[in-house]
Order: sequence, then C-alpha cells, then structure tokens
Amino acid sequence: MDSLLKRWGLQAYDVRPLTEGTNNTGYYVGDEFVLRIHRNAIAPTYEHAVLRALSGLSFAVPVPVPADGETALRGELNGQTVLASLSRRIPGEHPGRGDTASAEACGRALAELDHALARLDPTELPPPFVWDGDLTNVHPRVPSIDRVIDGVSAEDRDDVARILTGIGPRSDLPRQIIHGDFAMTNVLMAGGRVTAILDFETAGVGFRAMDLAVGRFFFGEVGHPSAAFQRGYLDAFPLTDAELSALRELELMREATSFVHWYGRYVDRQITAENLADRVERLRRVDDWASERR
Repeated sequence: MDSLLKRWGLQAYDVRPLTEGTNNTGYYVGDEFVLRIHRNAIAPTYEHAVLRALSGLSFAVPVPVPADGETALRGELNGQTVLASLSRRIPGEHPGRGDTASAEACGRALAELDHALARLDPTELPPPFVWDGDLTNVHPRVPSIDRVIDGVSAEDRDDVARILTGIGPRSDLPRQIIHGDFAMTNVLMAGGRVTAILDFETAGVGFRAMDLAVGRFFFGEVGHPSAAFQRGYLDAFPLTDAELSALRELELMREATSFVHWYGRYVDRQITAENLADRVERLRRVDDWASERR
C-alpha cells in the first residue's frame, strides 16, 4: 500500500478499509483522502472525465486527484497489480432507508445532477458507455445473450431467456448522460442535505428517465418504489408522460443490464454461483413487478 500511495506523494498515512462494492474496494487514507481499487473490466476513463467536467453543483463529487498526469494509476498491492485512483474525502453519512425527508432531498439532488450532466459537451469527453437496452454491450465477457442463457442453471434458463430477450433499445425516449447507479450507498448527507454524490463508474449515455427509475427503486423496495424520492426528483426535473409511463420498463431494463454485468463477473470468477442465483431471483421479482403494467 505504501508504494502505491507514494505515487501521489503520500507517506506515513493511516489506511483503513472503507467499503467493498461491486466494482471497487475503498480505503480511507488518513482523514483526508479515499483510495479506490478498481476491479471493473474497464478503466474509469469516462467516469473521471465526467467528474472533472462537472461544476456549479450544491454538493460535491469525488473528483480524482491526478499524479504524473494520470487519474488512474497501476501499482502493486498485496503482490498484485491493481488499478487505483484517489479523491479527497467528503464528509457525510449514507441516508437511511424509510426516511422520506432524506429520500426527497436525494431525489432533488439527482435532478440537479441530471441537469448538470445534460449540459456537458459530449465532444469534450471520451467515448461513453451506452446504456440503451443492448445487452451485448454491457460486459466484455458477454458478447451475446445466448452465453448468459446457456450459463445459468437449467431450472432458471427459461425465465432468464424470456426476460433478457424481451429487453431492447427504444427510440422514443430522450437520452443524455446519466449517473446510472443512484443508490443510497452512493449518496452522502449531513444536516438534512446532500453533501456528495459518489460512484460514477456506470455513468454514460442512456435514457434520461433511467436515473429516476433506478433511484426510486433503490430508495424503496422491489414493487414499492419510493414516492418521496420521485416527488423530489420531479419537482426539480419534470419528465414527459411517455417517460413516466416507461419507468417500470426502464427499471427492468436496468436490472437486466445489471444481471448481464454480474454474469460477466461470474465468468471472471469474481462472484459465486450462489451470488448469481440470488441475482436471478431478483431479476424475476423485478420482472413480476414490471409485468403488472404491461
């Protein structure tokens, strides 16, 4: 760890584990910095470009600290070569589930972020991820949906095939740069206000309404999206009737996209068969809920 931190000129810092997320592991470096070890198959080039381009927000985002002209550096950690990035620590705590005031405040903050993301000039950013329902473009280990269908257990195969083959791009909904993963663990709050939005690793071009679909899902439960979160978002960023009608479909699209990503991680032996089975069950539950409006 010391040799890695020296790349940023940091020495003699106390390092403490922070989190282990889906795509990265975090460490506090003293009380000033957060170090992320990226375990995704794709470097955070686009994520970092978006973070550096954002400005004028009422909350902070984890802008990467450069070293040697780079924002993501390769180094040694526990005998392995890893890809790491550093940002300044932002004060705050994650909101609690069921707190309607916090959910509404987080909805407003996401709406503010989406306004800012819409103002970014795509020509000044690297090529983006595109989250439009094309499930063959989610993970480099999954070039076709057939590989996912063939790879799940026999008892799950028919359901997975039915759900995944029913997902596809739409041409009638507005698109823009979106955050893509607005969960409670990706927000910090203090004194009733949002202090930071974190983890832009899935940022890319997608359906504008996807952020609301994802946020209200994570701030609620399967089948019971957070009305407070939706109210806060729509007060600051009204959507069209077509977008509002598509929210359930978009959440299923996002869940299917996430499932394909998890299958790619399964191929890379980053998760177990039991982890994958749990995601199959969640995919079924989201599909059941989305199907109520079809």
